Amino acid sequence: MKLKDKIALVTGGSRGIGRAISLGLAKEGAHVVVNYVTHKESAYEVVTKIKGLERKALAIKSDISKKTEVTRMVKKVMDEFGRIDILVNNAGVGPFKSFLETTEELWDRTLAINLKGIFLVSQAVSMEMIKQGKGKIVNITSISGEKATHPDQVVYCTSKAGANMLTKVMALALAPYNITVNAVLPGTIETDINREGLSRPGVKECIIERTPLKKLGKPEDVVGAVILLSSEDADWITGELMVIDGGYLL
Repeated sequence: MKLKDKIALVTGGSRGIGRAISLGLAKEGAHVVVNYVTHKESAYEVVTKIKGLERKALAIKSDISKKTEVTRMVKKVMDEFGRIDILVNNAGVGPFKSFLETTEELWDRTLAINLKGIFLVSQAVSMEMIKQGKGKIVNITSISGEKATHPDQVVYCTSKAGANMLTKVMALALAPYNITVNAVLPGTIETDINREGLSRPGVKECIIERTPLKKLGKPEDVVGAVILLSSEDADWITGELMVIDGGYLL
């Protein structure tokens, strides 16, 4: 097992990609803290499955866009486990709204979760990782941070572009402390946050047609890259933006 007895914190770990990552890390031997905001039942279902793998698991409710809640979450993890070896910043929202219809409230909320949230959680966790002398941070961003994928994703694309650059700058800032920071950039994976947008006439079909492998991704398709970047196999990889998109960006 690549991650035996490591302690991992996964934000937005109750559903979709976060759920798959939480279970994938556990299968590789990690004990997992599942962060959630609204989907308590789903979070505890994931915790039960992880415990079924004979790993320790904990669900913590925390809005990652609020520093006080982030501080409280990290303290609770440290009190329970004594360290954090792996942080996966997965929580995010993906609104579909045209440029002219995007409100200030939607703009602020999306950036608060997709970008500010990564900053707040990473800053709090890295303080503990520095004391430990090492750590792994993996940000789940998107190819939408590298390519304007849809005209109705103006705030989403902007937030993910920021998250990709934040990954690189964090990698530079934390390298002296033996903390690696990388990002995984999925292509289109049908989950709860984008299902409404993908249900629009022709959207899903258009994406599949433009994807060389001719299919959408599954949450499980992201897990292998996260495990690699969280393991000792990736000790000399930092600041990398790893694209997992079925060839879409080609």
